[in-house]
Amino acid sequence: MKTISPSMLALPLFCCAATSAMAQAQAQAQPQTQQNNVRLYGLVDVYAASASGGSGVSGVGGGRSTLVNNGGMTTSYWGVAGTEQLGDGLSAQFALESFFRADTGEAGRVPGEALFSRAAYVGLAGNWGTLRLGRLPNPLFVATSYANPFGFSTRLSPFVDQLWSVPFGSAIVGDTGWNNALAYLSPTVGGVSLTLQGNLGEGAATSYGNNKAAVLRYTGAALALTAAAQRVSNGLNISAAAPSQSVYFAAASYDFNIVKLYAGYNRANTEVSGRRTRTGHLGLSLPAGAGSWMLAWARSRESSALKAAFHRDTASAGYDHNLSLRTDLYSVFLHDKLSNAAAGNTLALGLRHKF
Repeated sequence: MKTISPSMLALPLFCCAATSAMAQAQAQAQPQTQQNNVRLYGLVDVYAASASGGSGVSGVGGGRSTLVNNGGMTTSYWGVAGTEQLGDGLSAQFALESFFRADTGEAGRVPGEALFSRAAYVGLAGNWGTLRLGRLPNPLFVATSYANPFGFSTRLSPFVDQLWSVPFGSAIVGDTGWNNALAYLSPTVGGVSLTLQGNLGEGAATSYGNNKAAVLRYTGAALALTAAAQRVSNGLNISAAAPSQSVYFAAASYDFNIVKLYAGYNRANTEVSGRRTRTGHLGLSLPAGAGSWMLAWARSRESSALKAAFHRDTASAGYDHNLSLRTDLYSVFLHDKLSNAAAGNTLALGLRHKF
């Protein structure tokens, strides 16, 4: 009979042990893998328009023009985001979101914009709230967008146009997103939530300090209330002639089911230049069929040490029709009039798809 040496038994025993260890490791890793979540998402919004006069939607002065443009109701973007459950109610999160111009296929809202200019952050979330660091959306921009029937539209919403859009005067300086930012988002208790956000100028050419913002929001079954304050000392439109700006914002909406009403007010003061802008807004949305009618008006009064006082009236009327849960078709007429310049009109027809 042939004798089996210990060395002959070593290899099979090693293989069995390795297989067992790998199986145990896989069993332990599987629950953690199931708790991870990474998703790709985004939105594509393109519209065709006919514009005349000085309408800010077309950015064209003088005669009538026709155009196909990006982001009538929402600026097109794509993103990837994910979460990981860390245990004891704590989770890690990240998001990378990029604007693009769907009418031309180019990246960014404007040429040369950073790839992930909509958002690029990591964070931790728990029962105590959420902490985020990176390139973050401006919470004041988000608040103004919830306070009108046209939402985040920087093309067709009178309120958002006058506060944030360059062709309509940009009453608020700084971008809709902040670099080098840190934010805290509280849990919602009794319908009340708080967002605190700041950023660091980090010695940039347009940095005269840090940005700070606070947004307090109440959301009930029908009533929504928002109060916000912001001080910007670095970013877009900040210069030695306008080194900082303070903004105070308040808004309310009430849903009567048959109609939802909106009202808002914004006050902006810019240092050195003495620019003062006061903007009021009224709006409504009326459910109809598979969509809703939208009507909004905003007026800004502006004065400064450099030019005579003037005011701007912008009004929009439109219908947004839901073709499905992810696709809608909209048509909007916008009228824009400066007290010291000619009026402009825009008629837009657009299609928006979420994925």
